[in-house]
Amino acid sequence: MIIAGGIYKESCVIPEWNAEYGSGGRAAAAVVALCPATILHTYSRTPDSSGLESLRRLGVDVHVQPASHGVAFAYFHPLSHPHVEPPRSSIVQHPPIEVSGEAVLRFGILEGDAIVRANRAVYDPQTSVRPAEFLANGSHAEELALVLNEGESRALTGNTDVRSAALTLLQPGGAAVVVVKAGARGALVAERGGAMTEVPAYRSDRVFKIGTGDVFSSIFALEWAERKLPPAVAAELASRSVAAYCSSGMLPLPTGAPAAREPIVLKRSPVVLLEGSTDTIGRRYVMEEARYSLAELGADVVCPVLDSTPAASPSISAALVIADESRTALQSRVQRMNNAGIPVVVLDEFHSKSATARKRERPLLRITDDFASAIYFALWAASPQHD
Repeated sequence: MIIAGGIYKESCVIPEWNAEYGSGGRAAAAVVALCPATILHTYSRTPDSSGLESLRRLGVDVHVQPASHGVAFAYFHPLSHPHVEPPRSSIVQHPPIEVSGEAVLRFGILEGDAIVRANRAVYDPQTSVRPAEFLANGSHAEELALVLNEGESRALTGNTDVRSAALTLLQPGGAAVVVVKAGARGALVAERGGAMTEVPAYRSDRVFKIGTGDVFSSIFALEWAERKLPPAVAAELASRSVAAYCSSGMLPLPTGAPAAREPIVLKRSPVVLLEGSTDTIGRRYVMEEARYSLAELGADVVCPVLDSTPAASPSISAALVIADESRTALQSRVQRMNNAGIPVVVLDEFHSKSATARKRERPLLRITDDFASAIYFALWAASPQHD
């Protein structure tokens, strides 16, 4: 399989993490064990950088077009919006990469563009800010699949309804397949001819979120464009692979079929109670970030300490507690909610060692020391089949 995409430096503060991937590099690393003849076309200021050399050691055939500078993404935590350096408006545009092949995955690239000619192509624009149409730069594919998030589907069509947006993109002369990813709610797969399939997201033991979209697109492209599997089957395998990546944060993905996992059946707008303290600037920041992250993923958030809203509500599906008080007070609070049948997720960065034992004792309780995992666990707890 051929991939055209960027390779960028990436860092995260919490959890501490540094790598050189970008969409193109991560996609190549994800599939190379499954498809040894993986080729990556990219830009780089340093063609022998550690990231590119790592990809070569994995077996990726790397083709580099010179760039005048590098690009870096910095995250505070995996759900935060990254700081990009240099600013996107200052990134120099380079001559386009030209790629031809039987099966090609094309990503949007910050330093330039990729002109693709393929039998089957998969296009992931990587931005909801004026995303370019696949054909706009002269690219051509006998069969085209678009892999988009909800923001990108709205930007390309002006339509806020996902199904209507997909149908617009499937019109004659457009894509043969449109996949619209909806985060914790899975993805919609729309095919020319009218078939629409909802593919669930799957639970993971932990949630490392950086690059999950890249992994989804790479596995979908491998299964649909390279191996010619039906679109819904390819998307299902991509979703399971994302869960495997979330659990470990490691690439390449293991060979063989992805392990069986529990699908997430998420209510359209689950109500999550968020509890914690705001008596220091650090605690206030974590509460604000948690509320924002939950809302971004589609939850209705009830947070008494931030909104002066009542905590008692029959519509509450789950609770997320940011541990910031004595163990006795925390246990009492969790016990009260569990007794009311409300599943509780506790973010406890200091005392999570015995989380497994306590989870066995209380099926409605889950404890984690990781912020991003806590956000997703709270959403999953709000689904009909919680842990």
